[in-house]
Amino acid sequence: MCTNGHGTGCGVDRRDFLKAGAASVAAFGTLGNVSADQDKQPPTRVLDDPRVEHGKVTFTHNGEATFDGYLARPKASGVFPGVLVIAGNLIAEEYIPNTCAALALAGFVGLAPEVVHHMSDNAADIDKNHNNNDAIENILVGMDYLRIQPFVRGGGFGLVGFCYGGWISLLAAARYREIRAVVAYHPGIGRYRDELSEVRTPVQLHQGDADESTDPKTAIQIRDTLNAHHVPVELFMYKGANHGFTAYTREFYRPDYAQLSWSRTTKFLSKYLNEK
Repeated sequence: MCTNGHGTGCGVDRRDFLKAGAASVAAFGTLGNVSADQDKQPPTRVLDDPRVEHGKVTFTHNGEATFDGYLARPKASGVFPGVLVIAGNLIAEEYIPNTCAALALAGFVGLAPEVVHHMSDNAADIDKNHNNNDAIENILVGMDYLRIQPFVRGGGFGLVGFCYGGWISLLAAARYREIRAVVAYHPGIGRYRDELSEVRTPVQLHQGDADESTDPKTAIQIRDTLNAHHVPVELFMYKGANHGFTAYTREFYRPDYAQLSWSRTTKFLSKYLNEK
């Protein structure tokens, strides 16, 4: 089990993914430019906030292939803790860049690396695009990128994952001690479930008790496993909430729960990423 934060001995061939200047930033299409009346926007949408600088990031993978990410940071000067946002599918769905922007408003640098590639439009094909080791490798590329940014504070990173991204965040924390806090929203349990016992990073879990995509009992199982290994863990259950209750782009969006869970998320990240 790797504990040095660099992948050595973990069975993951990282190669030399990033070089300084290998990422370029450009605005994502229409994100942050909405014609709708601001009063009619979801209360958790913050992409237009002038205090946030955000845009697309393109990573060079092994000098050849590229994959996308989305970066948001406070416009204020200074250095800030880095947090990676791990989506359950492609990062183009607007609530993912919005999550990065919300992190920037809370005093973090938010980066969403594209951990899933070549996803089919057919939902039945999604599992074939979920490769745990490849996804974790892309998380490491994201951490490498944050590490060389002058506005990112050193000393470790946080992860905020949704669904499959929540599970991958937990696996990444099991392998790399450089990850200092994980927040997982309605995570499922996939392959390599035995690695959950290797997690030593504080974890916060958010789960709707009416989730039709992920069995709510899964979050309870994760909590109990972490408790058994004396890992700091919090589990918040949301009565009547379905899968994706934080995503204003989805039918099950619950603004009340989205705001409540986000306040808990940022408080948790601040506690563990701002420690001396």
